[in-house]
Amino acid sequence: MEPSEFAQGVEYTMLMSHNDKVCKQVLGLFNRDLGEFGTEKYDEHEEFRSIGWKKENIVRMEGEREVSDFVEAARIDINNDGTKDIVFRWKGSVRGYERDYLYIFPSLQPSEKQWTLMEIAHSPGRITHGDYLLIQPSAAAKRKRRDQIPRMASISRLELFVFDGTTYVGMRPLYEFATGTDSLTEELKVYVVTKYREGKYGGGPDPKEKETGKREDVCYFKIQTLPG
Repeated sequence: MEPSEFAQGVEYTMLMSHNDKVCKQVLGLFNRDLGEFGTEKYDEHEEFRSIGWKKENIVRMEGEREVSDFVEAARIDINNDGTKDIVFRWKGSVRGYERDYLYIFPSLQPSEKQWTLMEIAHSPGRITHGDYLLIQPSAAAKRKRRDQIPRMASISRLELFVFDGTTYVGMRPLYEFATGTDSLTEELKVYVVTKYREGKYGGGPDPKEKETGKREDVCYFKIQTLPG
């Protein structure tokens, strides 16, 4: 289920902001989209269009057979260090649900080579999440809050965007089970905006590999039903 199947009469509210300028801008974009289209329309906004995703053919293994597939590729300064990187986005499936994987090659120059999925999966940097631990406010701040920040968010979709020359990663769930108020359901309602710094998040081809990722969370939004 995508947002268009339930989004009439819902909107995002702010759970956390460490940069009101970018958080209010993105919150406004998404809520206008939800009101008009019933879903986020990333391609309608220059912040997301500027990434310039392009399809690129790759080879992957299906059993013992090589098959052609494709990924999306972009040359963008994802870690905001002043040098452009190559980022691949591949859509995989976990228990029948699509999930985005970002594979990051810092400072790599474009080439004409045909990549294999295995080469891409061994990238120096990676972002892929199921459960994403959210930064919690102090005890004093928690007491003042009306909406509590869940312990984690359940992430499936990854969208890059640029605002005021800085690259951000927008991360959201699929919303399949986003009805109810139990703690698990609350994790399925959170949209995260973060700045990627370096390293690897999420599972990769080596099950013993440690997560080395560093990030700076900027905004948390929560989907909620409007009264009326």
